[in-house]
Amino acid sequence: MNSDAVKYKSQLYAELARVGKGLSSDKRLEILDLLTQAPKTVEHIAKETGISVANTSRHLQILKDSRLVKMTRDGNHIIYNLSAPQITSLVRLLITVGENELSEMRAIQVTADNQKNVKTISLEQVRQTYRHSYILDIRPRDEYAAGHIKTATNIPLEELTDNLDKLPKQQQIIVYCRGRLCPNANIASQILNENGYNAFSLNYSYYDWQDDIKE
Repeated sequence: MNSDAVKYKSQLYAELARVGKGLSSDKRLEILDLLTQAPKTVEHIAKETGISVANTSRHLQILKDSRLVKMTRDGNHIIYNLSAPQITSLVRLLITVGENELSEMRAIQVTADNQKNVKTISLEQVRQTYRHSYILDIRPRDEYAAGHIKTATNIPLEELTDNLDKLPKQQQIIVYCRGRLCPNANIASQILNENGYNAFSLNYSYYDWQDDIKE
């Protein structure tokens, strides 16, 4: 092969491998999935992922070098966001491939869905019932503000127990959070069912809903 052609290919694949480096860590994947919901500060990302601010900053620098995230300043805070809308599609495709090809992922999800007082509902089932259901978004307020199901009420998970009296006991409740890798919808539905509600966990995100449900 022509040496110029070899050099051309090698340079392009080397650049493309930078994206692969950004994706080659479970914590960086978690950060990317989190940023599909809304822009976040370093401190907020550290809190949500359970790692130190220092380690979060290092992961974000690698993601920035891979051109998967970008940063802006808001006063004394640095805000991180996905570098392009296509990154959301990349993250969602990667999750779908993992669920389809990794039996271990499916086994983990099945175990979580089979916990006591957890009832799940699929997007297909939701199509038939959501207009008569109470839709509960348990994400943080900044994520709800960035985009949510039109009829959804927002009560962040950490505030749910203190606000049970605001929820209807005579109506089916559909709970959603960040999507299929987030355990919080199951946790919330478990809390609600243990307290006499009829709650179902929808382990899909607002963005999955947009693609599947026409409001």
